[in-house]
Amino acid sequence: MLKRSFLFLLIVLLQFGFSVLTNAQDYFSPNITDPLRLSISGQIYDAKALSMGNAHSVINDTYTATLLNPASLGLARKFTINTTIATNLYNNDATFLADSFVAKRTETVLNQAGIIIPLASDTAANNFVLSIGYNRSKDFNRVLKFTGFNSSNNSLIQDLTSINSYLPRELLLSYPFFDPGSNEYLGDRTIFSGQLTQDGYVLEEGGINHWSFGMAYELASNIFFGASFNYNVGNYLRDGEFTESDAQNNYADTLRTIESDPLTAGFQSFYVNDINDWVFNGFDFRIGVLYRFFNFIGIGGSVKTPTVFSITEDHYFSGTSTFATSNIVEVDTVISNAYTIQSPYEFTVAADVNLWIMTGAAEITYIDYTQMKFSDGLDVPQRSGLNKEIIDTYTQTFNVKIGAEFRLPFTGLSARAGAMYITDPIAETPTEFDRKFLTAGLGIKSGEGAMEFNVAYVYGFWDQISRDYGSSIPQIYQEIISQNIVAALTLRF
Repeated sequence: MLKRSFLFLLIVLLQFGFSVLTNAQDYFSPNITDPLRLSISGQIYDAKALSMGNAHSVINDTYTATLLNPASLGLARKFTINTTIATNLYNNDATFLADSFVAKRTETVLNQAGIIIPLASDTAANNFVLSIGYNRSKDFNRVLKFTGFNSSNNSLIQDLTSINSYLPRELLLSYPFFDPGSNEYLGDRTIFSGQLTQDGYVLEEGGINHWSFGMAYELASNIFFGASFNYNVGNYLRDGEFTESDAQNNYADTLRTIESDPLTAGFQSFYVNDINDWVFNGFDFRIGVLYRFFNFIGIGGSVKTPTVFSITEDHYFSGTSTFATSNIVEVDTVISNAYTIQSPYEFTVAADVNLWIMTGAAEITYIDYTQMKFSDGLDVPQRSGLNKEIIDTYTQTFNVKIGAEFRLPFTGLSARAGAMYITDPIAETPTEFDRKFLTAGLGIKSGEGAMEFNVAYVYGFWDQISRDYGSSIPQIYQEIISQNIVAALTLRF
């Protein structure tokens, strides 16, 4: 009971803090959550790196280094192949109008396949290495379910009407209102004043995939420089179903939603299926440096340039309204957009210490999310307005990753653990909204490292407020648990 009371207090407070993100949605146009979806940090799904919290920027000698710090590719002395497969389990415990609803999703995908090609002999003084491969750094595997009776004076119908949306108008749930004197159009109106049962089911899927090419050169003994080019392709599909119904008969059977139309008497339900389908591609560069003091200490850093995403969006809307007169009204339409989003720079510094059978590593990444922007494809006033809203809403973040590895001498066995703290990029949010990950893993390799097998388990947890169901509806507080099981095989020749 105490926890539930705390949740409702937090929801009320956050409704003020998040008001800029929850203005009545214009369902036809991009909004400021779109750049964040593509810009917020994903994971590099390599079992060995991930089991150490991805704090692997200065010690990784596999293809994974291409996307962490390409300078560490220079540590590789053998032709190397590595591949990773992962299963994601996503659990969403959503609280809506005093009720809790649990929804789950699972996904298994090939997360990585890459090769490293050293072009210098094992005895060469300065190493030169190339890498090429594929990595899936982010998935949009999400689900949300909720239902409840909203006794307040708000609804999705009212929310859509407030922005003069064609959806309720064509479904005969709203109507144009004109000034009686001048006959000037003043906007749409509706008879509804809340008091409806609301149901929602939102399913998201897709991901960001990188096709990368990297290289590293040992400028001097134990001083490495690297660079990588990443071509990013992906898709995103959000399928939301929302229903509002008069389950408690608050609207009389004689009440018409359109006064002049007798077929609109006795409202029963409103349903809308909102499907947003993206296909996108983009590119970015990453450069890095690394200094290793023998095999004892490593210090390095990397810079990732902004990714420029070109997005093609098809937005599908279908809906129905049902009345007691047996009248069913339907609407079905598609709206297409094309625009460009630019993500912010990412700056990372990292270090490790190796003490015979133990290695500890840590890194920190700085990202300024106010640098996200819509860079092309929209008209200038719209683009400028959205970019101002991004600056006012988001903030700078520091993401911290730490990890450690213990190696059992003379066995090829190792155990690892790590943690990641990914700060929420929305200004002044509680720490509950920061993403926290705990990781652990095991590895085994042959004596010379010709074959290496690693597994990792990642447990992530954070809270969030749904921003998908309109601004005038009680927000949906979600407690998220994300679990990943990752397995990787590395071969060196």
